Amino acid sequence: MQDKFEFPNAGIHIVSHKIGEADYFLNQLKKTHSWNDEYNYIFSAFVSALRSITFTLQYVMKKYPNFDEWYKIRQDKLRESQVAKSFVEFRNQAQKTGIIPIAKQNSYSDGIFYDSTQFYIPTNSEIKNIPSGNVVELSEKCLTEVLEIVAECYKDFDVYIDPRVLFTERALKQLNWTIEDLEEFVGLPKGYTDIDYEDAEISNKEIRLKLLRKQGGDETLQAYLDKYLIKK
Repeated sequence: MQDKFEFPNAGIHIVSHKIGEADYFLNQLKKTHSWNDEYNYIFSAFVSALRSITFTLQYVMKKYPNFDEWYKIRQDKLRESQVAKSFVEFRNQAQKTGIIPIAKQNSYSDGIFYDSTQFYIPTNSEIKNIPSGNVVELSEKCLTEVLEIVAECYKDFDVYIDPRVLFTERALKQLNWTIEDLEEFVGLPKGYTDIDYEDAEISNKEIRLKLLRKQGGDETLQAYLDKYLIKK
């Protein structure tokens, strides 16, 4: 007999908050000129938050069925991305050496003139390869690649982490839950919604699920996925 699923303490909102952090610093980067000292501060904060998204995703999802096997495939995909690999190195250098390898717009570095804000390879640095292009555009590209993984997770594990799906009959079946279990999950006494609603078109069960859905909290992750993954 299938056991009732028990949710771990860590929720997907932790990942959403970390994405929000990266989104905030990317927006600040867009509004700051590279000649300002704050530009490097903001980039360092952004790349740290960006790298943390996959860490928090693994932390939140590690107790869900089949996640480890699922994530390994996505992890290999990120490892194959030149942009993603570079940003891991940028984050490591920022935290371990303090090096922020950004050439300012209209500046010279090691005899090279940079007409836009872009990455460069510092002398005697462990950095060997850098992506070509504008810092902000590459930062957004890397965030988008990470969010593509998060979006796949949100879809493939929706029963466990999408509040819009939890309050459905499909979720009840997969979790081996009853509506009473849902009531208890949202903090209501078991049987709280168990009355005859006398609706000729909608079953009592669907009405109860609809009522409980309102207690499930706001969905916030989708807004970030839409912002970066839906093509304008």
